[in-house]
Amino acid sequence: MTALALSRKSNGRSLSTVPAIEALRQRAGHTMMALCVAAGIGERTYRRLISGECEPQPRTLIKLSRALDHLGSGSSPSPRPVLIFAFWRAAVLFLSTELGADAALALADDNGCSRPMDPAWLKAARARMLAFYLAHVELQVSLTALAEACGTSKQRVHKATRTVEDMRDDPAIDALLTRAAVAVTGNTP
Repeated sequence: MTALALSRKSNGRSLSTVPAIEALRQRAGHTMMALCVAAGIGERTYRRLISGECEPQPRTLIKLSRALDHLGSGSSPSPRPVLIFAFWRAAVLFLSTELGADAALALADDNGCSRPMDPAWLKAARARMLAFYLAHVELQVSLTALAEACGTSKQRVHKATRTVEDMRDDPAIDALLTRAAVAVTGNTP
């Protein structure tokens, strides 16, 4: 499905294209920066989408239309998607160092592909999985909000957090998660 075929309703309006979202933003009087912050995307990226330089991903359209909903209702997601993503990213970086994983590989979008025979991929996948769990538990955000902020599916985040919960019986994993939580939040246990 292409991004242009995506249909999302916001306040009764179909927001299937960036021009439709941009028109609604302007009519509502919201600044571009406010929309981008609420959606968790860069203003430069949004400008490129408006100009047609690049085609939006379906999840980007969803983020933008939900951000318009939040702006229109006067509420904002708490914590904001950019903060959730920043926390998750910091956790991935810390955990990659601790696990000896390639941080760039851990942060790369693997589109849900699995390479169980590749030791480097396995370490990176473990760092990502542990970071999902840590963000869910430490920030106390829903799996849906975490998935949206990180640009992945709720099912993928749910599977990761469930797997890590099963691993918590291992004292080494529990200690690693505690160290990561302290490092990322600055709070002592």
